[in-house]
Amino acid sequence: MDFVKALTFIPEDPRWKEKILLGTVVVLVSGALMPILIGVVGFLILMGYCVRLLRNIGNGDRLPLPEWDDWGGDLTRGFKLAVVSFVWALPIILLSLPVAISGVFMGIGSENEAGFFTAIGGIGMSFGYRLLLLYGIFYALVTPGFTLWYARTDEISGGLRFTEIWHWTREHLSSVILYVIAVIVASFLISTVASIAGVVLCVIGLIVTVPLGSLLVYLYQYHLLGQLEYKDRTGQPYVPPVAPAPAPVMPAPVPPAAPGPEQSGQ
Repeated sequence: MDFVKALTFIPEDPRWKEKILLGTVVVLVSGALMPILIGVVGFLILMGYCVRLLRNIGNGDRLPLPEWDDWGGDLTRGFKLAVVSFVWALPIILLSLPVAISGVFMGIGSENEAGFFTAIGGIGMSFGYRLLLLYGIFYALVTPGFTLWYARTDEISGGLRFTEIWHWTREHLSSVILYVIAVIVASFLISTVASIAGVVLCVIGLIVTVPLGSLLVYLYQYHLLGQLEYKDRTGQPYVPPVAPAPAPVMPAPVPPAAPGPEQSGQ
């Protein structure tokens, strides 16, 4: 994977400023409206937009950054991908229940000085946290697979082909691990730079730099996923398309010289 290209591809688009500005506004408004849950809609639109980016990279488009011209389609795509993600994350919710119950047992044991309840609660929490950690790692590893499978079919059922996705993850485990590490590192670096830049711009700049940083993390993540899709589709590592060479400019024909006075008198 080309980890640098996943970020530097943005300014190659002639309309990158308009697209990034509009994307930043979407993140900013969505974050501001999250307390009343309406902001979820904006993030679903952003997810659907990034799915289109993934597809463009997978198809080898030279200018893969999409236009913001399919709001309804992006919302639908983002919602479907969110459903797929929720289903894969469902075991995390189920595993959280024993941890919560164990916490209640520990509380009962502490209040009543009952060592039995405290011991049971401690064992349950320790075991539950280990299971959560293991499944969290598993979820991070299968995320590229179910995202690609959904993007290929545009159907929720495509992202829930558990056996196929697990086999694909095992076959591409090294690439998946590199992807996960790259996204974690890039998220940390981009968020840190965005926060520092916002503080330098008299704090008020955080209103712009933090949403911009979040947008760049999304684009970086889905560009890498698009590279995985490109390699899976073509069998070749992702190579950024080269702009076509301009047509050669032919020199203008030289007009014939006008006849001189001697020639015109003859």
